[in-house]
Amino acid sequence: MGEAIIARRGGGASLKEANEIIFSAESIDYGGIIYSITSDDNYLYVGGYTTQKVYKLNKSNLSKVAESIDYGGDIYSITSDDNYIYVGGDTTQKVYKLNKSNLSKVAESIDYGGTIQSITSDDNYIYMGGYTTRKVYKLNKSDLSKVAESTSYGGTIQSITSDDNYLYVGGATTRKVYKLNKSDLSMVVASSSYYGDIYSITSDDNYLYVGGENTQKVYKLNKSNLSKVAESIDYGGTIYSITSDDNYIYVGGYTTQKVYKLNKSDLSKVAESIGYGGTIVSITSDDNYLYVGGDTTQKVYKLNKVAYLYKNLKLVVIGSV
Repeated sequence: MGEAIIARRGGGASLKEANEIIFSAESIDYGGIIYSITSDDNYLYVGGYTTQKVYKLNKSNLSKVAESIDYGGDIYSITSDDNYIYVGGDTTQKVYKLNKSNLSKVAESIDYGGTIQSITSDDNYIYMGGYTTRKVYKLNKSDLSKVAESTSYGGTIQSITSDDNYLYVGGATTRKVYKLNKSDLSMVVASSSYYGDIYSITSDDNYLYVGGENTQKVYKLNKSNLSKVAESIDYGGTIYSITSDDNYIYVGGYTTQKVYKLNKSDLSKVAESIGYGGTIVSITSDDNYLYVGGDTTQKVYKLNKVAYLYKNLKLVVIGSV
C-alpha cells in the first residue's frame, strides 16, 4: 500500500473504494483568475488573468519554482510536451513557446488575429483556435510557423482536443462539435447536434465528453460520427473544464463551484468535492490527484481522487493498494 493519511471512521470490515474527493493542499494566490493548468510528472504550469505569467509549481506541495516573462495579455490556454510549454491568450494573440526548465521564451508564432482560447498538440504540431478569426491554425512545433488553417467554425472556438487522425472543435454560436482531418484541416468530417456553447471537450479512445453553457450537462459522443451516447445530470451552472482518467470524468464550473466525479460508462454521478470558493475554470489530473484552478480563490487546489475504507478507518491512499 502507498502512503496513507488516516482519519477515524466508524464501521466496515473490508477494504473498498469510497466515493469521496478529499482536499490535500493549496498553492499561493496566483493574483488573478487561473484559466489554464497543464502538468507533467513533477510540475504544474499555471496561467491566467492579471498576473499574465506562467507559474511553475511543484506537484508535491504546490510551492512555486519559477515564473515566465509577462505574456502581455491574459493567458487562456497552455499545453505541453516533454520539453516545452505552449501558451496563448488575448492582447498578444500569439503562441509563446517556453522552456519547461526555467520558462524562458524560445519562439513565438504569428498573430492569430484574435484571442487564442484553446491550444492542443501532438508530436509535431500545435493546433490553436479562438475569437474573431474563428479558425483552427496548425503550427510547426519547432519554430511555430503556420502550416494550415481550417474554414471558419462560425463562432468563437472555446475548446480543441485531438487523437491520431482528427481534431474535435467546439465553441459558441455554432454550438456543435466539428471533426476535422488533422492533415490539412480542409474538411469537416462530421458535426454533432446542437449542445449550447461548448467550453470544454476531452476524449478517450472511442468517445468525446463535452460540456458548456445552456444545457449545463456533460454529453458523451461517439468519436466516429459524433452521435450522442449518454448525458449527465445538470451540473447546476456553466461547465468550464472537463478532465478524465480510465474510468471517470471530472467536471467543474460556475455556480456549483465543485468538482463532480462521473462514471464514464453512463455519466452517473459518483462523488463531489468541497466547494472551490469560486468558479472552477481549469482542471487537470494525474493518477492520484486532481489540480483545480479558477476565480475568486485564485489558487490551485490539490484533491485526492480516491479514498478507501478499511474497518473503522478512512484511508486516503496515494498509489495502489
